[in-house]
Amino acid sequence: MNRRVFILEAGKAVPIVVGALYIAGCGGSSPSSPSAVANISSTSTVSNNHTHDVGVPASDQLKAVTTTYTSSSTLSHDHQVTLSASQLATLASYGSVTVTSTNSTVTGNHNHDFTFQGKKA
Repeated sequence: MNRRVFILEAGKAVPIVVGALYIAGCGGSSPSSPSAVANISSTSTVSNNHTHDVGVPASDQLKAVTTTYTSSSTLSHDHQVTLSASQLATLASYGSVTVTSTNSTVTGNHNHDFTFQGKKA
């Protein structure tokens, strides 16, 4: 093959390579992409005249393993909130989950519900 034929044949491949690179770069973000999922938080329902807050980092949503969080301390107590692996996966897919905290007897026997809404970063 002479040089002229080689250059002409190689030039035919350029549009294919450029097209492949374009398609590969246009995949869009998926919920499992770290930049696609945001840190989220929830303020609990009111129980015994107070609320608590709990935050869920984006990294936990992406790992999707059962994780327990400690709420903010209000009136000298806090609560534990556990999200299952499937609930964290739901949040990573921008879904919503509601969980009930552990009980506390510091201000009377009570617990709180927390609703978390997954969101994009």
